[in-house]
Amino acid sequence: MEDARSPGREFVAGALPTLPTLRVRLTFRLLSDGVLPTRKGSMFRGGFGYAFQQVSCPRSCWGSEVCAGETICPFRWIFATPHPPDNPYLHDLRDVPRPFVIEPPPETRTHYRAGETLELTLVLIGRGIDFLPYFLLSFARLGDMGLGRDSTRARLERAEALAPWRPVGTVIYQDGRMVATEPLPVLSSAEVVARAAAMPEDLRLTLHSPLRLKYRGDYLNRVVPAALIHAACWRIDVLAAFHADGGWATPYRPLVEAAEAIEVQSGPTTWNDWRRTSTRGPTPQTMSLGGIEGSAELRGVPAALRAVLLMGSIVHIGKACVFGHGGYALEGL
Repeated sequence: MEDARSPGREFVAGALPTLPTLRVRLTFRLLSDGVLPTRKGSMFRGGFGYAFQQVSCPRSCWGSEVCAGETICPFRWIFATPHPPDNPYLHDLRDVPRPFVIEPPPETRTHYRAGETLELTLVLIGRGIDFLPYFLLSFARLGDMGLGRDSTRARLERAEALAPWRPVGTVIYQDGRMVATEPLPVLSSAEVVARAAAMPEDLRLTLHSPLRLKYRGDYLNRVVPAALIHAACWRIDVLAAFHADGGWATPYRPLVEAAEAIEVQSGPTTWNDWRRTSTRGPTPQTMSLGGIEGSAELRGVPAALRAVLLMGSIVHIGKACVFGHGGYALEGL
């Protein structure tokens, strides 16, 4: 049983800021044969910004990273979110987290035939949910533009809003048209806290995409609970501050300190090196996005920390979250 005097207990009642999330499964139908990369998250993210701009901005803005308009358009809300004036401690944050995560298909094969399908999961966060139609139209546009090095054309055939914690959902887009559905199965922070409270204290954490996370000056090469809690708290805080109703009401440092007491029985973890070439800017740049993959058993995790870890598994943590990196699963032992 949990000790009521243990660090982090005072956070149980309101363990998370308000941060709604929505998971949407997208199904593409390939219209021709093609070769796609092994890791497909960067492929989808690479052209997605251009597609989003094309469906939401006038042609004069296409290809420009600077918005000249006086109003904050959907593209700017998602890709150049303005700093909230009531959060001075975030005023120097240059790279504002995007309110979405693209979880690519886990398959690593590269050769595809016309007629085959390709699925990915889109996680919308906070006010990003308000722009759901723009996201769907943008992915449809991305399929028209073509995927991968061969610009393999694909049709966005279907989109399903997934029920929380379940692999099934409601069709909201089918064959080029939106299908009305209300209400959307949006997951609230309160539901995350409740589910975490019902989980056991002993957990298995499985990293299913590379986690690139620097802690105390070095990149992690194993699972360190305090590092995970710190990264999750920071990301939840910033996402809630920019894309919801505000971050943590109280400092989350006690949660990080409480994580030091978690016992870790490390499973097999490996460093998976991975590089991506970005075409943004005047010259292409190669980025290192490698990280650890594997699993670990966490013993004696208080409810407040379970809630943080569970929310972190939804919004991802570490570098390159929008590509689907830093994703993991939690299950009770």
